[in-house]
Amino acid sequence: MLLSENADREPAPLEPDDDMTIEPALLQLRERFATLPPPVIVYNKSHSGSRLLARALIEQGIFMGAERNESEDALPLQAVVEAAVTAYYPAFGRLWEAPGAEPAVLAALVRDAFDRHLAGYRPQAGRGWGWKLCEALYAMPLFDFLFPRARVLHLIRDGRDVAWCNHVAPEQAFWRKVYFNTDRVRSWQGRSLSNAAYERRPHLYNALHWRNSVETGRAFGAMLRERYCEIRYEDLCADFVATMTALLHRLGLEPDAPAIAAMAAGVRLDSIGKHRGQPWPARRAVQRLIEPTLLSFGYGERPLRAPVDRAAPLKAWLQGRMRV
Repeated sequence: MLLSENADREPAPLEPDDDMTIEPALLQLRERFATLPPPVIVYNKSHSGSRLLARALIEQGIFMGAERNESEDALPLQAVVEAAVTAYYPAFGRLWEAPGAEPAVLAALVRDAFDRHLAGYRPQAGRGWGWKLCEALYAMPLFDFLFPRARVLHLIRDGRDVAWCNHVAPEQAFWRKVYFNTDRVRSWQGRSLSNAAYERRPHLYNALHWRNSVETGRAFGAMLRERYCEIRYEDLCADFVATMTALLHRLGLEPDAPAIAAMAAGVRLDSIGKHRGQPWPARRAVQRLIEPTLLSFGYGERPLRAPVDRAAPLKAWLQGRMRV
């Protein structure tokens, strides 16, 4: 099921304010990219199943980049995201006010990255292009400026399951921004931000990471109006054919039904609800940390309760008899 069901009409791009000062290098890039079809951008919290979505888009003829890793992340764009987030997130307004040399350096990085990403792409031969990169959501103000007609797909997975999918500690400045929206924080709830602290209780750090990722992804996405679409990982797995068919229609593409059916045969459900196999105290700690966000995304409707020990009355009676 698609969480966003906006009308599928050609969107009007947001134009810069007349009083806004924008570095010419960025404007030149925007004009250069305007000759391309609008890209499809996939972002999500890491370990939310976006590899499945990216591969499904590739099977539908969408070019997702010349250089990708096993998770289908667009490798050349990682440097762009890291540079933009480290320098400007969350206050991207400073990008338009920065001295000319600063955004010009970023523009050069963007140009080189997309030259690599688009190597071999032929617009007239395919069904569009795009990229998948989890942390791209934190650089969306930049990408929205450069590609004002881009379509954005936000893949969302139950944060309780993501809590048990280990990723990376917020030790470096970039990752502190990803977790906390600032790189100035040095501890969290009395815990350090080191790899050692992360490895002791990764589920808590992962849950915190999930919360900020989905909230930021939705906040930036909402600004794109009908160009933004939320998709549940659970729906993609449970009804792959219907979910992909609806999504492709949203993108204005005729679904390749045989390709969808072929992929659907290999989609698995065993990772959904994986948090239920974890110790109850750890699950409770995760639930308390992210419950409002879980509820706002339609997860965790039932309150988490301690497991019922049905043998407790018998145990109590036996203990009483032993004391006699």
